[in-house]
Amino acid sequence: MDELEVRFREAMARVPAPVTVITTQVDGIPAGTTVSAFASLSISPPMVIFALDNRGGMIDRLRAAGRAGVNILAGHQAEIALQFARSGQPDRFAELAWHEDHGLPRIDEVVAWLSCEDLTFVPGGDHTVVLGTVTEAETFGDSSLCYHLREFRDVRPGL
Repeated sequence: MDELEVRFREAMARVPAPVTVITTQVDGIPAGTTVSAFASLSISPPMVIFALDNRGGMIDRLRAAGRAGVNILAGHQAEIALQFARSGQPDRFAELAWHEDHGLPRIDEVVAWLSCEDLTFVPGGDHTVVLGTVTEAETFGDSSLCYHLREFRDVRPGL
């Protein structure tokens, strides 16, 4: 990395980020990856935006499926975030509590879950930005996982 990239990376480490696992399913095989570049985009229609590293295979899977699940992790789910962030794992869903919801893999005990369709892919440097129209949304509590200064943190009201 050049000097600007190092300084930029340090600056961005100071921005607290939500921790999500983006999931999809192609030919009955679940796939997922950890994403911290995630945000709401629009209320009407409900839309979200997230970014995926171009080096992984998730972009191709999402293109094939045309749908995405957004698992917004709860404060106690840092190990799940790491499990889906590590490369080279043959089955990230092994020994994980999850179920299918609207044809998408949904991780148990998440703080919120979204189902997205009508995905749009936009090049963004070494990542691809994905815009998704939300077709389902559910919440399950108020303890969210956050990533700040390269550490996971449990964020909840009153802390």
